[in-house]
Amino acid sequence: TRHSQYFKATSKQPQSNMYKLTVASLLLTSASAFSPAQVGKASTALAADFSQEVGVQVPTGFYDPLFLLSGADQDRFDKLRYVELKHGRIAQLAFLGQIATRAGMHLPGNIDYSGHSFSSYPNGVAALFGPDAIPKEGLLQMIAFVGFLE
Repeated sequence: TRHSQYFKATSKQPQSNMYKLTVASLLLTSASAFSPAQVGKASTALAADFSQEVGVQVPTGFYDPLFLLSGADQDRFDKLRYVELKHGRIAQLAFLGQIATRAGMHLPGNIDYSGHSFSSYPNGVAALFGPDAIPKEGLLQMIAFVGFLE
């Protein structure tokens, strides 16, 4: 009986240590999520190596199917990355605009001086083409404004 008490007392010790070790390792791994990311140095060589840039995925590596960066320098890479991010954000806003108008949310007020409200026009592609579409002049004004912003 004396030995059984010894084994009961010591059997809790490894479980307690294992628990502490597990908690400590979880804390360390979660803390690494907030550590600063490694940033590669910019190269000024004419034919830069982009295989170490942020966003390169393991299965495909650096993916440039149209060879837009063959022989390009770091400035060209940075410009194309900036344009890609900007166009991605515009696409996200366009998607949200589709979702919002399909849900019935429209801007208050009138779209023109004739008294046509924003909600009087159909949603989606029907707002551009069809019998109830936005007039061509209004569509050209929108395209010109987006071009000005670009």
